[in-house]
Amino acid sequence: MNKPLDISYIKKNGLKYPKLQISNDPVADSTPLGKYGQMCLKYLFDEHPERYAELRMNGELMPLMHKVNDEAFNQVDDLADKMLNQAGYSENSDDLVKIRRRNAMREIAEEVVIREFVYQPR
Repeated sequence: MNKPLDISYIKKNGLKYPKLQISNDPVADSTPLGKYGQMCLKYLFDEHPERYAELRMNGELMPLMHKVNDEAFNQVDDLADKMLNQAGYSENSDDLVKIRRRNAMREIAEEVVIREFVYQPR
């Protein structure tokens, strides 16, 4: 005879929801995933399903995706700043021109980080 599962529930709005975790870190499960983390998650799911399944079964998927998301955001900012400094634009120019340059450098940096960091098998 099969034993019933021992699952605890949370009551919200008069309904009971099972307390299930995707990973070993409950904070990582409840924290929304950012842009680059979602991109990496989709990439792993589509291109490397066996690695995705392995990470998910080990409970390491969501903490890793949060780490990728944080590192990618930092890399985009750092790379955009380095590119602006290397280009040597003067700070005396118009504010709109500075914003346009900053956005253009950020877009280039984002493309590089996505290709070289986010879309990599983990």
